[in-house]
Amino acid sequence: MAPLPPARAGDNSTADLTGVIRARRRQTWRRRLIAIGIVIALIALVAVAWFSPLLSLQKVQVSGSQLVDTDEVSSFVLDEQGGTPLPQVRPGTVEDSVLKEFPKAEAASVHYAGPRALKIEITDRTPVIAIEGESGFRLYDSEAVDLGTVDKAPKKLTVLNGGGHQPDRETVSAVIRFMGELRPELRHQLVTIEAKDAMSLKGTLDTGKQKAKVVFGDSSDSSLKVRTAAQLAAEGRTEIDVSVPSVPVTD
Repeated sequence: MAPLPPARAGDNSTADLTGVIRARRRQTWRRRLIAIGIVIALIALVAVAWFSPLLSLQKVQVSGSQLVDTDEVSSFVLDEQGGTPLPQVRPGTVEDSVLKEFPKAEAASVHYAGPRALKIEITDRTPVIAIEGESGFRLYDSEAVDLGTVDKAPKKLTVLNGGGHQPDRETVSAVIRFMGELRPELRHQLVTIEAKDAMSLKGTLDTGKQKAKVVFGDSSDSSLKVRTAAQLAAEGRTEIDVSVPSVPVTD
């Protein structure tokens, strides 16, 4: 603030000083009123954006999924949120509802894509086993989520063979536990797996240079069993029993 001018001598000096003070008070109030007006204008703009139908959700773009029908996801979100002003749409809420409605999706990333649109990126669950049936190959992930049926098993995905009969639920769960604990590189080496029951797992291991038939026993210690079998197969063994992985038996 600039210093007050010196008071002038004479009868009008006090009046001059009072006038300066009043002018500065008016200037201060003017600044305050301008600031208040700006705040009110901003609040009004936010209110308009919050409630305005001009910013209502009208389009949902969905991509990234092969297991989930992206058009169905778009329709589902528009049924739930369509017409809602975009500032009121919470991405986290949309993500949760999409994952609940479409269990084949492992993750859903939701972003604003303009004043009236959303963009959703779907990450599919990863199948760990394919079970052959009359209608094709049914896929499951490591959490035993049914990922649907395909005509042909995906490449490098282990196929469960029931040994001439359809495996029961307990056997399927044991195989899924076994496969779910394997790292992808180990899982890809296990070409097929057979199971008469939950305690009798065996399969065919392909290291790229050597194939071997392997007896695994139950579903415990799957990573150790497959690693041990892969090492023995690399040494030329073709018949391997790792049901007790610390004491493997070979041909």
